[in-house]
Amino acid sequence: MTIEDAAAEIAGVMKKAGLVWLSWNDGRPAPAWFATVDGQYVVLADASDGAEQPLPGLATAGAAEVVVPAKPATSRLASWKATVRRLEPGSEEWTAAAQVLRTERLNAAELDQQLERWKSEADLLVLEPTGEITERGGQYDDRPRAESPIGTPATTRGKPPITLHRRIRRRPRLS
Repeated sequence: MTIEDAAAEIAGVMKKAGLVWLSWNDGRPAPAWFATVDGQYVVLADASDGAEQPLPGLATAGAAEVVVPAKPATSRLASWKATVRRLEPGSEEWTAAAQVLRTERLNAAELDQQLERWKSEADLLVLEPTGEITERGGQYDDRPRAESPIGTPATTRGKPPITLHRRIRRRPRLS
């Protein structure tokens, strides 16, 4: 398969997705929303601990694996390899990508300052297909996908709340 054929197949699959799972440096996959800008797939990654999607280390990774889930998110449509390229803030390409991402961004705070915040606090990254499609419909690998949950300091508060309108355990006598 040529790179052009692979890019066309990837474009067809990416049209069906609004979210992808990215993994880089043999790390745990992370969800990321993206936008298509002039045939390129652009992801917004938080450079610091700000308000955008946290993808630590993706800007310097150089390569990533992109997993495209099906709409019900219970299966995969495809998986492909990408090179990661950072856009230089303020350049024409960065501005065009930022304008498209701005319209795709849901629940954004402070819209009037959003682009300035992205210049200083976030990285706009382009995912460029290498032409290697690792999985596609009907051709999946045998790797087990189950992973243990990420550790967290969160705990339950204690006893679960009382359920109101509980079903009566014993029927009353009818007489």
